[in-house]
Amino acid sequence: MKKKNKRKNPDDYDNDLVTKSLGKVGKGAIILFIGTAFGMLFNFLSRILIARFYTPADYGLFNLYFTILSIFAAIGAIGLRSGIKRNVAYYIGKDEDEKVPAVISWGLAIALVGGIVFGIVLFIFANPIASLFSEDPSLGDYYRLAAIAVPFYIFTIALISVFRGFQRTKERILFYDLGRNTLILIFIVTIGIFALPFENVIWGVTLSVVLIAISLFIWYLKIHKDELGVKKLISWDIPLGKELLLFSLPLVLVDISYRVMGWGDTMMIGYFMREDFVGYYQAAKPLSRFISTGLSVTLFIYGPLTASLYAQGKIRENEEIFTVLTKWICFGTLPTALIMIFYSRWILGFFFGADYTAAVVALQVLGIVYFINNFMGPNGSTLTAFGKTKFLMYATGGAATLNILLNGLLIPYYGITGAALATGLSLISINTIRVKKLKDISGIHPVRHQIVKPIIVSAVLSFILVYLLRLIFPVNLILVAISGISFYGIFLFSIIITKSFSNEDIKLLLMVEKKLGLNLAPLKKLFKKFI
Repeated sequence: MKKKNKRKNPDDYDNDLVTKSLGKVGKGAIILFIGTAFGMLFNFLSRILIARFYTPADYGLFNLYFTILSIFAAIGAIGLRSGIKRNVAYYIGKDEDEKVPAVISWGLAIALVGGIVFGIVLFIFANPIASLFSEDPSLGDYYRLAAIAVPFYIFTIALISVFRGFQRTKERILFYDLGRNTLILIFIVTIGIFALPFENVIWGVTLSVVLIAISLFIWYLKIHKDELGVKKLISWDIPLGKELLLFSLPLVLVDISYRVMGWGDTMMIGYFMREDFVGYYQAAKPLSRFISTGLSVTLFIYGPLTASLYAQGKIRENEEIFTVLTKWICFGTLPTALIMIFYSRWILGFFFGADYTAAVVALQVLGIVYFINNFMGPNGSTLTAFGKTKFLMYATGGAATLNILLNGLLIPYYGITGAALATGLSLISINTIRVKKLKDISGIHPVRHQIVKPIIVSAVLSFILVYLLRLIFPVNLILVAISGISFYGIFLFSIIITKSFSNEDIKLLLMVEKKLGLNLAPLKKLFKKFI
């Protein structure tokens, strides 16, 4: 009750803090978006080259390798991805910096032990696991290589979480987004040029994971004192280690459940169908995930920031930041989603080849789903910052169970479209549950007229535009590019006529203008007339 009174009292509201926080998120998100965009581009090019150099069945095996690596990494990390980040940011927010070295030491140690244990488990059971998803005997060998990569992958995740707790984006960009994906791309290009067997692709990816983990750890050792202010390299404060473990343990199921929802559809397609259908589906899914880029890069900065604000009792400020960021994420990604939905056949054929147009409907479904995910806002990160890890464990576990059941029911009848529907329904369900919980405990929620109205207007006008254009012109690169530019124009028009901008949005524009060195005066003047 006390929190609600505090949230509603205008005298408690710190407008300068909101502006400063939005600026921090905006600045970090711009940098991270650029780095992530290039990283995703390199990853996407790697996938295209694999699809072009090898068969759809090989591409399917590549994705089954990445699936099992991701799932075992999630289990072995035991929730440290969120636990380290949250606790580092929380203690910094409470001005208890002396506790941070122990959080880092215990986090990295637990991550290393968990990685080794689950890597050994995967190595031992590689063949039985592989036989569930493919009749190709080579998949067992690929899973043994994944077992070697597991501890290095987990250690990289833990180190990135440490830097994330300090609200630093540079390390993720340089080592995870650009470094890892650049190494993989170089290996794949080299392997393709020399026409080496497909197994070399798996070796190249495994080696990339190992090299990035070692490089990132060397970098941490180099800058931990001067740049992070971590004066003690190692600290074994047992109560703090226990606190980190107890906070993170419920998040194990959260991480595993996310992996199930993220990769369960791929694995169950492999179980019910041939490897080439895994390949078709994994052409659609990476494309659709471009829609989530804005949300994911924002979460990287927003997560530790909101944990720090929560430590200071700044609930109302969190609400304003949540609303503004959700609005901008939706504003930035709707045109991309519309391109994926309206031109799915052309996009799949252009990037992957004619065979992959079998995933047209799956891409359309996933495009809608990932935009709805953006519309729900950073609800999971906010609940984590508020310490609601047990609730997240139950909610995410329930959604993952639903995902498995729906995949089992829909894939045998509807194939890869059924997998996309299963993913969509499980994601929408977990977002709905989390939004309700967040609203109940803090009043924060994303469903506001300044977000909903321009989305509806834009979608209707864009549909009409595409229908008319396709009556007159053939679908090609020029038409898709013109449509994309038009979608952004339509959305800008929709924002203006529905008066969906606020003073906080103008302040965020000012920060973007200053950061990028642009002159947005005409745009700001236009928006101010409609606030």
